[in-house]
Amino acid sequence: MANSPKRTTFILDFWAFIFKAVGKISLFNFVRFLFPGARTGLFSEAWALGHLILSFLSVPAVLYINNYYVGLFIAAYALLRIFEVVVYQTNVLLFDEYRAKKAGKEYALHGYRRIVVLLIQNYFEIIFWFAAQYVVFNSLFMFAVEGSNESVFGAIYTSFVVMTSFGYYNVTPLGVLAYSLVIGQAMIGLFMTLLSLARFIGLIPTPKSRDITEQ
Repeated sequence: MANSPKRTTFILDFWAFIFKAVGKISLFNFVRFLFPGARTGLFSEAWALGHLILSFLSVPAVLYINNYYVGLFIAAYALLRIFEVVVYQTNVLLFDEYRAKKAGKEYALHGYRRIVVLLIQNYFEIIFWFAAQYVVFNSLFMFAVEGSNESVFGAIYTSFVVMTSFGYYNVTPLGVLAYSLVIGQAMIGLFMTLLSLARFIGLIPTPKSRDITEQ
């Protein structure tokens, strides 16, 4: 029997293991563990759509519910959910198929268009969750647009600018925690934007060409 080729790299296995481990830190997985019947694609879609709605509602909630502890709870849950989304998308993009093939299992998606729709939902969900952060921790920032931290769409505008421009045109961080939030969102924005483009490009149909050199 021929010897299997010796592995000369470890980096992919290392990060696949790391993201498999951190993927367990998830309220979604905890709910599915408690309710095995929820391990369906329909539940996953309802979970993602429900959190998109919840993330949008979190912005007026932190604005108009004048309670410090409610704001902290929403901010903490927002960070947990953002972490969950980023880890999930990383696993789907890089590691799920790799782990399945390595284990000799078949890997298949429900559909590429479904994955893109869920990705878009996750993208806007992150924008809304960070908008809530800018309201809760508004004392840690200086806002160039007056009152942008005092309205729902002002906070969403601030979050959208940071998410898509990799900077802080409207918001200037004033401390370590504030810098961490802005840098974290900018890095997540870069990752999610590249991932979204990759998914969209992969869905573009290749038209037939009459040019024989292109066939």
